[in-house]
Amino acid sequence: KNEEDFSENKVFHSDNSINNSIKQILKIDPNFDVESFYNGAKRAFEFILTEYSKNNIKSLDKIISKNIKFAFDEQIKQRQKRSETLEITVISVKEPILQDVSIKNKSIALVKIHFDSEQVQITKNKDGDTIEGDPNQILSIKENWTFSKNLKTSDPNWTLEKIEESI
Repeated sequence: KNEEDFSENKVFHSDNSINNSIKQILKIDPNFDVESFYNGAKRAFEFILTEYSKNNIKSLDKIISKNIKFAFDEQIKQRQKRSETLEITVISVKEPILQDVSIKNKSIALVKIHFDSEQVQITKNKDGDTIEGDPNQILSIKENWTFSKNLKTSDPNWTLEKIEESI
């Protein structure tokens, strides 16, 4: 009983609706931990970008939605058609910022995270010449990534549902 009271009164986020949604998640999945989620999301961010730039989206099957997979597939096909390669180097990722949390259909958690990262992105042609980007230029890239998870399954993986540019 005391543990339950503790999480009922605990403040996870300054935004009341986000705070309440986190409490809803905890009711369904008591093991949910905001810090662990952030750490996992940050690792996923880097892993997904790295694998995507290597055209290796098979390794992402369990952690990206069908829509993201389709978009990645299309972009990779376009690159391959032009005999281009994409190199993404993530230099740093600032502490992710929780933008929104919601639950749909009573058990699907949706968590939107703002990532502010520094990356080097270059596209090379088949001869290895840089045709887009600059290996010496660090880009500041701000995006919102929305992850989802069915809280009633034992699968610990969250799925990337959406990537949006952010300001």
